[in-house]
Amino acid sequence: MKKGLFFATVLIALYSCSDNDYVGDKSLLPTSENLQGAITFGTGVNATTRAAGDPKTGADAATLLNNEFVFAGTKGTSATTFVFDQYTAKFDNNTAGSTESNSSNWEYVSNTPATTTSLVPKTTKQTIKYWDYSTKQYDFAAYSLGTVASKATPSAIAAGTKSYTLQGTAEQLKACYISDLVTAYNRDGVSDYGKAVQFSFRSLGAKIRLAFYETVPGYSVKGIQFYNVASDGSASTTPTLFTSSKVLPSGSGTMTITFPTTGWDNKAATDYNKAHVAFAATNASTDLSNTLIFDKLADYASKEINETATDDPAVGWIGRASNTATYAGGLVSGAGKYYTILPYETGANLQLRIKYTLVSTDGSGETIDVDNATAVIPAELARWNANYAYTYIFKISDMTNGSTGVDGSGNIVTGLTPITLNAVVVDSEDGVQETITTVSEPSITTYAEGKVVTANDEYKKNVPIYVIVNNGTSNVTLTVGTNANLYTATVETGAAQTISEASVENALTNGVKDDTGTPITWTVTDANDKKLVVSSSNLLSAVTKIEAADSPTGNEINVVGAKFTPTAAGTYVFQYTKDAVDAVYTKITSGTALTKDKTYYKSASGDDPFVAGDSDTADDSTYEMTTPASAAEKAYKVIKVVN
Repeated sequence: MKKGLFFATVLIALYSCSDNDYVGDKSLLPTSENLQGAITFGTGVNATTRAAGDPKTGADAATLLNNEFVFAGTKGTSATTFVFDQYTAKFDNNTAGSTESNSSNWEYVSNTPATTTSLVPKTTKQTIKYWDYSTKQYDFAAYSLGTVASKATPSAIAAGTKSYTLQGTAEQLKACYISDLVTAYNRDGVSDYGKAVQFSFRSLGAKIRLAFYETVPGYSVKGIQFYNVASDGSASTTPTLFTSSKVLPSGSGTMTITFPTTGWDNKAATDYNKAHVAFAATNASTDLSNTLIFDKLADYASKEINETATDDPAVGWIGRASNTATYAGGLVSGAGKYYTILPYETGANLQLRIKYTLVSTDGSGETIDVDNATAVIPAELARWNANYAYTYIFKISDMTNGSTGVDGSGNIVTGLTPITLNAVVVDSEDGVQETITTVSEPSITTYAEGKVVTANDEYKKNVPIYVIVNNGTSNVTLTVGTNANLYTATVETGAAQTISEASVENALTNGVKDDTGTPITWTVTDANDKKLVVSSSNLLSAVTKIEAADSPTGNEINVVGAKFTPTAAGTYVFQYTKDAVDAVYTKITSGTALTKDKTYYKSASGDDPFVAGDSDTADDSTYEMTTPASAAEKAYKVIKVVN
């Protein structure tokens, strides 16, 4: 064998690991003399998708990858010279050691390269390859089409850009596995040659689950129904999330995999060598959707005081904490059921619109029907990445923008005030994103890095919590002390009142204020002579991005919002103040027929209102109200923090 040149072998091992490890990332490979210096292609599958099995044979990795994956390798800083041109690695049990290039039941020598109508490799028979120490780097990319009978159609992994495409139906694409780019360097004191080249495969699909819980004092919640449009429409028991237009990947199309941040000069970048995906629909009218539909809610909570027993899935009692939430589709192995979707890295505002029934727990049997409760999860926190597992938990509290009926004049009345939505991303192998969004207008979304919500019923201390306010169409710029404030809240044991969005609002509005010291406090004393105290906090600051260290992807996310880091366990409250809005009056073209019994005005200032009669038409000074006036309003989000 020539000095400085080593044989290449494909070594694939699936080792037992913790849920936070990539399989194959650690130094778990054999170190015997006959393997020293060999280029080995180790692959692992992330823990969300891995199966238990024999770590010696890697049989489970083989099963998940359908006993085959395709890889390409180039050398040189321009990455234009193919070393492995669309090579295939194949698994054959009990063949380890049968050839120099097979040490772990995987072989690529003598295999036929991947060949489809779009793949045109330069050879029909794969050969053994060796390191070239005269070049500075090698780049490797890989994918697998998975185990479905009908598979996606790949393009060639391109030299230079290393990008490629996978084309097919949603089910075909969900079955695929992709890997980040792997670069081996031999320069400037770095020598990766002679080490195993580790591919970390992850599912191209993303997973999503949906759940609800409630914290309404004095009431239980049942009978949640869902709308799939922003207004009108009929409600059903089918859980649905929707966007304002068809932007969600669905149907058939092409998924493009790219590596936008590569090369020696970018080694320190947070996005270095990461694979990114983008879906293009074959037919946008049929292959893109604006709705996410789930199975019906299941595994309802057991009845509590004065609740009636019910097994009816249309009216079951909703769970009472985030870690005992009621899931769409029920529980699987003790956790909420996941649904596989295609990734959508761009993100879009994700909307919820529901109706439900409140039932008093005092035994009176009183009920309140709440309709048109809505929420918006901002696009920045509704991005779906490959192999992420997302959980959206909706928290129904005592402040909702839903309607409980009409007043004596026929006007729709909104509130109780509020329902809040917990949108949580958990169990992701590539990062953890957890958000909590109020079901209100505006919607208040909180996010903190780390899996805490479903395990601990909200957040943990000493972890930055980010706050984003969405007014239904866009995120609002927050100014601390003006339209954004933070408080803490405590309540004495034995109090008749509890800490909720509504009770905090009452304290800040009607409580006894003490501003003689720091912090400023507002106190409400109830009939039991117990106090609820709300205190000002100086922890909040405005931000324009989620820092890379706090982001689930490891990259900065540009936002307009605020953040705070709770230094102690307790209850924190974010307050947003919406400015008053003046009415807008728009001129009507002269001669336009007016609507009978509708009120019109004689100026753009809303002067001289009049009611149109039969056959009235507009003149040169006829105006209609196009935007009604609104008073300044405040919205709240109660945030629980544990040790």
